[in-house]
Amino acid sequence: MLRRAGHLAAAGTAGASRRFARRNPLLPTVPAVPSSICRDLGASIARASSSAGAPPSRSLSDRAGVGGGGECWSCGARGAFLSCGSCGSVQPVDPAVDFFRIFGLEREYNLKDNNLEGKYKDWQKKLHPDLVHSKSEKERAFAAEQSALVIDAYRTLSKPLSRALYLLQLEGIHIDEEKTITDPELLMEMMEIREAVNDASDPQTLKKIQSQIKKKLETWSHSFQEAFEKRDFDRAVKATQRMRYYERAMEETVKKL
Repeated sequence: MLRRAGHLAAAGTAGASRRFARRNPLLPTVPAVPSSICRDLGASIARASSSAGAPPSRSLSDRAGVGGGGECWSCGARGAFLSCGSCGSVQPVDPAVDFFRIFGLEREYNLKDNNLEGKYKDWQKKLHPDLVHSKSEKERAFAAEQSALVIDAYRTLSKPLSRALYLLQLEGIHIDEEKTITDPELLMEMMEIREAVNDASDPQTLKKIQSQIKKKLETWSHSFQEAFEKRDFDRAVKATQRMRYYERAMEETVKKL
């Protein structure tokens, strides 16, 4: 069920949200990040994972720029992750920065900062291609890559299941998302939920079903957090599998409303 491999961490950046989007039609599709960036990011994360521990997250305002020992490609000053604080030039994607660090967050499941959406909008204001049209062609290309990466990061971290899967990928754990759960009790419960949704004839009944599913999701979400913090990855993976089933059940109720 599990396969530990450092090179799989690259999937956490570029591939994760595309797979989530296929599983979840409610999520928008975003431009793919170039494969060269993904390979570099995977290698960087693999090196970090092999060390004593992951480096602490830092505020983006304190984050050094990329290339040349953190020097801005345009003016040579020590710049920020996305743009140079001295000349304002948009910087190329830094493959060493994971999704959490993009928003200045600690690498953990329970996000303590509840302003993720606000930070996402702030970065998009600075990086959206339509807002950098006066920049050089080189910077417009950088901005397009950075914007796609920020969208990818926000979409992944904003939902508990995708955030959990991404954390596991950063640990080098690959989950076979096509694997079918054989737990008869869970499968029976899913069948009962589908029947209840199909038989529901009014919004009140559907909302009651949603409330019940939400409680199940919260229970398994807490289970994942506890398992991940204890580095009990087998139990953490089991929790994500249950979360996926309940999320699909929740989607069915949304479609019916």
